[in-house]
Amino acid sequence: MTQLPIINLDEQEPITLNGLFEEYIELVRPLQSVHTVRVKISAYNKHIKPLYGDSDIKILKYKDYQTLVNNLLESGLKPKTVSNIKDIIKVMYKMAIRLEYTDKNPLLDVELPKYDNRRYFTYSADIQKRFIASILIFEEPIYSDIFIFLLHGRRLSEVLLLEWEMVDLEQRLYYIPARINKAKRNMSYKMTDLLYQILYNRYFRAQIKQDTKYPVGNVFINPSTNEPYVDLRKPWKRLLKSADLPKVHIHDIRHLIGTYTINTLELPIEKVSQTLGHTSVEITGKYITPRPENAKEVAQKMFDSVPNLNIKDLV
Repeated sequence: MTQLPIINLDEQEPITLNGLFEEYIELVRPLQSVHTVRVKISAYNKHIKPLYGDSDIKILKYKDYQTLVNNLLESGLKPKTVSNIKDIIKVMYKMAIRLEYTDKNPLLDVELPKYDNRRYFTYSADIQKRFIASILIFEEPIYSDIFIFLLHGRRLSEVLLLEWEMVDLEQRLYYIPARINKAKRNMSYKMTDLLYQILYNRYFRAQIKQDTKYPVGNVFINPSTNEPYVDLRKPWKRLLKSADLPKVHIHDIRHLIGTYTINTLELPIEKVSQTLGHTSVEITGKYITPRPENAKEVAQKMFDSVPNLNIKDLV
């Protein structure tokens, strides 16, 4: 009987951080949105690869990664951004432990300064209304439809990756499957009348273009390339310029929705959370703007609820 050779794990070919990252991306690619994968690749190549990419993951220690974090903070990156970069490596090591490449995760002890993780859209309610109105009346075809769709709480990647099979015009519903949303779960949303009209018109045009009753593929296609849109920064900048609005990122539409609906319209946070596709109301709570008058209002309503009590007599 032939005896199998005993493999000494310590004598195996070293696993570099670059090699680990490539394996990590291949494993998560089917599970995460195209946008998320693209962002992770960009962050790794820019901030991590140049310094430690060719290093053995077993040689890199806590001090190396704490130094990396410190350097990124000193370069001017926001703590939240650095935290996201740190989390990429942390999850990579978590995978490496599962694959038995190493038995330690040096990122567990790496520290960051405390930071405010709330989302702020600091412009006044009047300017927030101008943002909403400007999106609704933007006159550039296709881009207008996409921006209005974003006003319904969707992420840009969810809109650009939306396919006709995810749209039910008869029930006036659209579906965001787990594979293209950040929450990693299937979600469904009822259309507003405006969104229904937008999708109905686009469906009709897709029927004519594809010469079929049931169109397939992405809802929003770039007519110049016949491919899904990738970057909408230029039309978004044109919208802001045409309406003389402050410069904000297109992703800030979600911050606008959360801030305006919770603080100005005073809609229930649970409904806003569902609209934005958050996994918990705690995430949505980051949009709440603290108001000093809240303390007085709450206490006064509590006192007023007590029968046969005249506060003026106590003053």
